[in-house]
Amino acid sequence: MTAPLVPERRRRRFNRSIVARIVIPIITAAIVIAVWFIVAATIYSDRNFLVPRPMAVLHAAIDNRSLIKTATWATFNKAITGFALGTAIGVISAALLSQSRLLTRTLYPYAVILQTVPIIATAPIIVLQFHYGRTSIVIISTLVSIFPVFSNTLAGLASTDKNHLDLFRLHHSGRFSTLIKLRFPAAMPNIAAGLRISAGMSVIGATVGEFLVGQGGAKGGLGIAIIVSQAQLKTALLFAEAAAATLLGVTVFSVTNAITNRALRNWHESALGEAE
Repeated sequence: MTAPLVPERRRRRFNRSIVARIVIPIITAAIVIAVWFIVAATIYSDRNFLVPRPMAVLHAAIDNRSLIKTATWATFNKAITGFALGTAIGVISAALLSQSRLLTRTLYPYAVILQTVPIIATAPIIVLQFHYGRTSIVIISTLVSIFPVFSNTLAGLASTDKNHLDLFRLHHSGRFSTLIKLRFPAAMPNIAAGLRISAGMSVIGATVGEFLVGQGGAKGGLGIAIIVSQAQLKTALLFAEAAAATLLGVTVFSVTNAITNRALRNWHESALGEAE
């Protein structure tokens, strides 16, 4: 009697997963668009230059698809570079600090201070050193991306099970061997959490960097495209470009989430449910 229940349970889990991942987001999106249309058609009926209707935004996106595609790719290129650099710097820095409590207590506060400084205050300094253009934008995206990875990785490395550490010491494992074979595998869920946060932050950093630094021409990215549309009062195009930036951030986050879940799926509780 128990065996036939297993496929039935799996089928129910699969159905619930479909509802949670596909049906509910579609319904939510439909409600948001419906409310948007009602607001644009009633409250802003005579001021659609402030809040355009959904169809106007869709037409603007179609008519300017080449511009949006080029700008999105430019922003993605800067964001993914900043994300990669931020991940590398964050993980390596956390690994170094995890080897010494004194080093952690000394340098960690400065990492927090660096994170709390508004990027709008550091942007002029970055521009002075690296001039206007792609390099400065990538640096801004990197700075925004570092701390989530760094903080989560450091927390994961510091929370390794003491019994496991004692076992490695009993077998005379060195610091590097313990770091690679024990601390990093144990910290993977924390690292994955940091990567998910930084993935979205990198797109925000690149877009804000384009706002603050600027880069003309086709390589300007979505940040510059939004500024230009705002100056020209092309609100429908502005909404379409903002939607493209949002979609880019969601895509980068979703891909990162899928990769980290895949890496954790076969052994860690946080991702075991994804495999069912």
